[in-house]
Amino acid sequence: MSPSDRTPVLKEVKVTRLEPSIRRQTVMLLACAYLHFTSLGFASVLGVAYVELLRHFQCNRSEAAVVQSIFSGLVNIGGIIFSRVVTKHGIGIPVMIASLIGSASMFFSTFSINIYMVISLVGVVCGLSMSINYLSGFVAVGWTFFSSRRAALSFLTMATAVGQAFLPNVADALISEYSWTGLFIISAGIMLNGIPCGLVLHLSKTYFYKEQPSTSSDAKVCQFQSKLDVAFILLVILCTIFSGTAAVESWFIVDLSVLRGFSRQAGTLLLSLVGAFGLGGRLIGTIILKLYPNIRIAVPMTIACIGLGAAHMVVILFTNYYGMMVGVVMRGLSIGLVKASIQPMQLELRGLEAFPQTVALCNVLTGCGLALCGYILGSIADWTGGYELPFYIATGFAVLDAITVAIIRCLQ
Repeated sequence: MSPSDRTPVLKEVKVTRLEPSIRRQTVMLLACAYLHFTSLGFASVLGVAYVELLRHFQCNRSEAAVVQSIFSGLVNIGGIIFSRVVTKHGIGIPVMIASLIGSASMFFSTFSINIYMVISLVGVVCGLSMSINYLSGFVAVGWTFFSSRRAALSFLTMATAVGQAFLPNVADALISEYSWTGLFIISAGIMLNGIPCGLVLHLSKTYFYKEQPSTSSDAKVCQFQSKLDVAFILLVILCTIFSGTAAVESWFIVDLSVLRGFSRQAGTLLLSLVGAFGLGGRLIGTIILKLYPNIRIAVPMTIACIGLGAAHMVVILFTNYYGMMVGVVMRGLSIGLVKASIQPMQLELRGLEAFPQTVALCNVLTGCGLALCGYILGSIADWTGGYELPFYIATGFAVLDAITVAIIRCLQ
């Protein structure tokens, strides 16, 4: 590979800012983590509510699955709409407005008379609102940290896993006590706490890296001039197919458990284990990036994708509860490591200058994959009367993901 084909992991840019203290960096990182906790981390709550929505509205699996898939999809997709606003006009105020709108839409969804109202208010309105918070968390961390930026970005993804680990059990308890409407009302209050997080980021804007405007082609997100550009296109494709097929456990594990004769609480425990071990996978990724700052992240990603495919097969082939649990643990560790690696890989391939636009673009395609595959795989489950085929499809795509990441590594 020629020198012109290689982009440094941390690209040198001209910046002017005040240097934040360790305490301020910690507070900002925690604020961003809370925004991720209440955005994509909240999707696991909808996984528990999925069964109750099926019962309450007497709708098809494909319709109930759309609530979670549209929400998760728009949390990612919405970033491309608001990336320019966040980049030019700051992070704090958009976060505060988005938290207010997201909370209101969640509250008013409790008055829904059919599943389509829930899809509109929770899936669409709340999903778009939380997309601002999700994007802003990445951008704020990218603009605040310098020497440990990749590790900080990896740590930030742990907030989603914390939500996936703890929120399902909380959601199940709230449903048992107050029904799904009570769960959504309390969730609205949790989302409203994003307002003080937005205030923290707004008051910390003088500590962000401020790059000088660039007139060179390096500022473009999509270029086709080197092997790294081809690698980036492959990463964009990976974000689409990975997100759309890797979430089968998050969507269907509770209902799959019920179909196999286990209780909803038992299925909820499996869903929480997805998040708990996803947190472990993200922690492993963070430690790797901290201890080996120059490592090419594609290597552990390839291994994780292979493990993910194996996890899907274990969940669907082993019908006893402990067999499913083993598959869920494998899935959590594998997907956690992949999730912890995606943003650092974006930084490797595109550098800091184009980072907000790069995150937004990849998130858009991630969201498209989530939104489309949630409906498609749910429809397949309706058509076949079970979840075997969706899990087999997810396994095949996990192998394809591993091959794609290996190709990216060869191009770096």
